[in-house]
This record gives sequence, structure tokens and C-alpha cells, in this order.
Amino acid sequence: MTNGAFESGSSESKVEQIKKSSNGLRGSLIEELSNALPNFSSESEQLLKFHGIYGQDNRDVRADRKRTGLDIEHICMIRLAIPGGRLLPAQYSAIDTLANKLGNKTLRVTTRQGIQFHFVTKDDVKTLIRQVNDVMITTYGGCGDVVRNITACPSPSPEIQSLGLDILADAFSLRYKPASTAYYEIWLDGEKLELGRTQPEKRSDEAFYGVSYLPRKFKIGLTSTLDNCIDVFSCDLGLTIDEHDPSSIHVSVGGGLGRSYSDETTKPLLAKPLATVQAEQLFEVTDAIISIQRDYGNRADRSHARFKYLVEEWGTERLRKEVANRTGFKLQKLENLISSTSCDHLGWMEQTNDLVSYGIKLPSGRIADNEAGQYKTAIRELVDRFNLSVRLTAKEDIILTDIPKYACDEVRTSLRSFGIKLAEDHSGISRSAFACPALPTCGLALAESERFLPSFLRSFEQLCERLGLFRADIEVRMTGCPNGCARPYLGEIGIVGRSKRSYDIYLGADTAGNRLGELYATDVASDALANALEPIVTLYSRHSLVGEGFGDFCHRWVS
Repeated sequence: MTNGAFESGSSESKVEQIKKSSNGLRGSLIEELSNALPNFSSESEQLLKFHGIYGQDNRDVRADRKRTGLDIEHICMIRLAIPGGRLLPAQYSAIDTLANKLGNKTLRVTTRQGIQFHFVTKDDVKTLIRQVNDVMITTYGGCGDVVRNITACPSPSPEIQSLGLDILADAFSLRYKPASTAYYEIWLDGEKLELGRTQPEKRSDEAFYGVSYLPRKFKIGLTSTLDNCIDVFSCDLGLTIDEHDPSSIHVSVGGGLGRSYSDETTKPLLAKPLATVQAEQLFEVTDAIISIQRDYGNRADRSHARFKYLVEEWGTERLRKEVANRTGFKLQKLENLISSTSCDHLGWMEQTNDLVSYGIKLPSGRIADNEAGQYKTAIRELVDRFNLSVRLTAKEDIILTDIPKYACDEVRTSLRSFGIKLAEDHSGISRSAFACPALPTCGLALAESERFLPSFLRSFEQLCERLGLFRADIEVRMTGCPNGCARPYLGEIGIVGRSKRSYDIYLGADTAGNRLGELYATDVASDALANALEPIVTLYSRHSLVGEGFGDFCHRWVS
């Protein structure tokens, strides 16, 4: 099954050993589910990721509990894998109800168009997974060293829909789910639901992945040359349909934004153009690309195990030749691929003669009822009243689809009655900003992100207004650590947590996802971020060209 660098004698990481000896992702999960402990073992936590589960703890109370001699508050995060972020009315209503019953009464939209439940106890994990599967949604492959949730441009417009992105997203999701039946044995008592669009094909073994699966997670993004809202060049494998010739698909490889402060050889990278393939060749090509990562990816050092490092080491010419060798046909070389735009899909959008959609800006992807607005109640009420489907965006927002045109005023009035800002009510800065969850649930977070973003935006907007930039449209992305889940290195301003109370600032990315930002300032105290940005924002207010975006100005000014 495998060859190349991994079999040449390099040592395996501990995670590789756990996967290989897991008996198809089973391990001791069934036994641990029935014991009285509030948590899973460390080895089982590695396997749980493949099932869409992360073991976490409530970090807000960690220190207090330690002082009083208590164990940490063990909780789980459950991630739904939703191809292209599409949910039917009954599916959305079901997960909304589950958040109240078994979670923390909120739903979290991810930057890969999934949904996360937070603060789920070990005792409730199986019940929750059972009930999401009852409405044909799966958590299988939501995390782990496999192909993760497939992202796709969620636009409901006829122009985008005609390209078949939804169909492709489902097909890829089915194709690359793990074949092991462990998921069904452990969480569904052996029952395999065959009707859901996210259920795996019938396969008896891991003929594709092998017993060790992939060296690390593998992300696939689907879009078109019309719109790069999903940041396709941040994916391990990016597939872009040519709007002028939908049978031609541009393939880019080796994107990935994670890095580590403790290892300077890790870095964010954008994908490189590889080839243009015809639609009938697509699955053979993607099989070959993923299998190359399976066979040659680094299994000794997980910090260098992502596909981007293999692409950087090999170069696209060698990779293209190996793909051709595995598929049996020559690939048409792709010289470059530049995206021209990235839509946010907020506000009203035409669907058909009788139906429209409405994109709602969510505060950092959190569907909750709080002082910012009763988002959870409002969305559920509208979904139920008008039988609306839902689409999630890669910028953590939500689109209500299939709205009858006669109901537009009623939808608008209802949203306002629940204290929700309409798309036109947002400033350019607040409309485009988003953040990762970070504290208190993420075990990797070094600093606040989701909870800190609103106060930073207020101070930054005040700065812009003070400098005369009353209609500034500047994109801010924030993360609590350098792993970059909110893709901060692709934001015009990327703010990345460095310590409990400090951040690094990146500037100069463009809004279409073609260029990474550069480090501007490091270890900036949280209350000094706006002050640190004042000099460059001042220059922008005085010297920017007509229509020049902030990221483009920063890139030009320092070049």
C-alpha cells in the first residue's frame, strides 16, 4: 500500500502507531463509552477525531478547579461533516434542538462549512451522534487524518448552481469517507444508514486509505472562476471549474495555513497550479494525488506531515509526472490561476423567478441568543415557518434559501425584531470579520479570538473614523493560535494569538485569496492592537489610490 519516504526507515510518530493498531478506528472506544470515567483515554482521543469528536475541557474554570483539587471539566466538541454546507429544513431544526438538549444551546459554524456542538459530555456523545444520523447527517470524517469535509461555494444563484458544485461535493464526500464500519458499530449499534447523501459507499476494507490512513488531514475545496469565497488556494487540493468551459477543472495543490511558533520551518503556503483536467478524469486524478500523499507524506513528524510540505519538496513538475504515472494519461499543465473576486453571499440573492435567498452575518459564526441578537431563535423560527433550507459559508455565515418572494418583507421584519443586523446595517469592517472559537474550548488556543473580536473591531472602527475612513471596508480575521483556522494569513488584517494577552499582526493579503499577508508586528498586547495599526492605516487614509483596498495598499507600500 505505501512506499517512498515512509517505508525507507524513518520512525513513526505515536499517532501513526495508534492508527495502525486501532483495528479500523475501533480501539477501545466501545469499552470506554461504558465506563464511569468522564473522559476518554489519550489514545482513544486520537481515534475519536476520525469519528468527528474532540476531547476538550472548559479552560475558563481549569485554574479554579485545579486550586480546589478538582479534575478539569471534561467536555467534547462534536463536528458535523456537511458537504458544501447544505442543510435541509428538517436537518437544521434537528440540530438546533440537539444544541439545546445536549450542547451549550449554541451552534458554531466552521470555516469549512460544518457545524460544531460544544460542551457535550461524554455520556451524551452517543445520543447526539445517533440523533444527527437519524436526519442523515454524519460526523464521520469531520476530523482525523482523512479527507475532511468538502467545501464548495454555497451560492444559490442559478449561475453557480448550473456548474454542479453541490453534486461534486456530495460525490467527493462519499468517495473519501473511511470504509471501516467502526463508526456504525460504536455509535449506531451496527446500523448503517444508506439513504443519507453523506453515507459512505459499501466497501469491506480500507483499500484506499490503508491501515494508517493519511499522514495528516487533507482538505479539498470546490469552486469556480466566478468566485473564491472558500479560499480554495488554502486547501491541500483545490478544484476550480472554468466558468467558460465547465468541463475543464483547474487543479491546484499544496495549500495549508497552519504553522507553529516552536518550529520556524513550519509556514502557511498557498496552493500551486498543477493541471487542467477534464471532468471525466477528475476522480482518477484526485485519487492519484491523495494516494501520493498517503504513500510519501511525512509520518515521522506531524508538524511536517501536511501535503503542502511534500509539494514544496517535490515541486509541481515531479508531482504532475507521478499523477500521470498513476492515472495513465498526460496532464495538461496549468501555468497560473488567479481568482478575481471573493463574494460574502450576504443579503438578498436571486434563486428562481419565485424564490430568493438571504445571507445573514453571524458574529464569528456563533448561532446563539445573546446581547448581539437572538440569532438562534430567529433562524429556527424562519426555517420552520417557511420551510427554508440552509447553506453555511466558509466565512462562518449562514444563508437562508428558498424564501418565497412574497415573504421578503416578513423575513426582514422578523430578523430586525430579534435584534439581528441586516447585511446593509453592517459596516464594511464588521461585515467581513470573523474569528476561530479559541478559548474556552480549544485546547490549542493561546489567546482569545471569538470573544475578543467584537471589542477589537470597535476600537479599530473608531480608529478608522478618526482618520476619516468612515466607509472603510477592511477585512479582519482573528485566531487564537498560529494554526490559522480562520485563515488569518489571507485576511487584509490577520491577527494571530501569540500568548494569553498578545498577538501577531499580518498585513497585505488581498481579498480574493491570491496572496498571503506578511508579518507586520509581533507580540502586540491585546489593548494595543489598534494603536499598532494606526501608522499604516494613517498612510492608507492619505496615500491610497482610488478604489485601492487596504491589503493591496499594504502590499504596494512595503514592496
